[in-house]
Amino acid sequence: MHRLILGFGLAVLLVAPAFAPAFAQGISQAGQSRQQARAPAPAPTKTLDVVRARGHLLCGVNGTLAGFSAPDPAGRMLGLDADFCRAIAAAVLGDADKVRFLPQTTVEAGLDALAARQIDVLARSASVTLSRDAGRPVTPTAVLFYDGMGFLVPRSLNVTSPRQMRDKTVCWAGASGPGTAGENLTGYNGRHGLNLTIHRYEQPAQVVTAMEAGECHAFAADSGALASRRVTDFDAPDDWLILAEVISLEPLAPYVRAGDEDWRVLVFWITHVLIGAEHLGVTSANVIENLTNPDLRVRQMLGVEQGFGRPFGLPDNWAARLISAVGNYGEIFDRNLGAQSIFGMDRGLNDQWTRGGLIYAFPTR
Repeated sequence: MHRLILGFGLAVLLVAPAFAPAFAQGISQAGQSRQQARAPAPAPTKTLDVVRARGHLLCGVNGTLAGFSAPDPAGRMLGLDADFCRAIAAAVLGDADKVRFLPQTTVEAGLDALAARQIDVLARSASVTLSRDAGRPVTPTAVLFYDGMGFLVPRSLNVTSPRQMRDKTVCWAGASGPGTAGENLTGYNGRHGLNLTIHRYEQPAQVVTAMEAGECHAFAADSGALASRRVTDFDAPDDWLILAEVISLEPLAPYVRAGDEDWRVLVFWITHVLIGAEHLGVTSANVIENLTNPDLRVRQMLGVEQGFGRPFGLPDNWAARLISAVGNYGEIFDRNLGAQSIFGMDRGLNDQWTRGGLIYAFPTR
């Protein structure tokens, strides 16, 4: 019996060292498993996931340009750009009001904020240019508003074309450096030999003050911005005229961060859903009745046909809920800039192609 116990003890002593590493490894793995279970999940990095996790969209806007983005007396941000961000929020979060608007003093500041992940999208009437697209970690989406650089002048100047402004002082507003406006003016001046004095101010309000004081003969900016400021910023709007001729073409588009393709594609297609809804006659008032529309294109857009939300991980009715919330492109334009607004702007280039404009929707099939 003593020999048996002794033999068993000796066997344990001989075998134990062989099992010790495996035993220790098991203890270590168990500890690591407990640590992993306690560790928080990694924060999402894709913008779509970040927005859903946060519960609201961060939208960079101008914030002072009525018709595009400016607060009403109650502090609610209104305008075409503001409504576009509401459309994104409605599509992604199911609530158009889940947006935080962050004013950006200049387009360049907005692009920097976008690159620094301080905003999710920049909807600030930013022109699509090669240098912005290729030279920064940001990328444009679909064109939301076609514009061009124009001139606002006093009617008393008696000119009908910028080519008649030889030796005059033209003023514009923007950050330091030439910017698209400065480059446009310099190029136009050189091509036509007008001997213009070109003066830059930091803010549009400074240009308005200089114009009313007679220090500037013309205010150069995108025509849409001039139409807005003429009505809202000048004491006597009827004393001022926006010349019909534009000296550049400015396709204005929302910007997103480069490299986040899912987010870029979604924002791109939200623009085309808004345009397509207008073309197909779908409005904020008739979404429900169009759920039974015999037109397959309408049923696909509204999510009646399954799979419309699958590419984005969204419900199939994501487009239906954004149209219900903000309307189609025509509704957004009319209430903010067009016939239903104080500006009364014509659709012009921003009309459907069937009415002589430049916009048409890509197929949403």
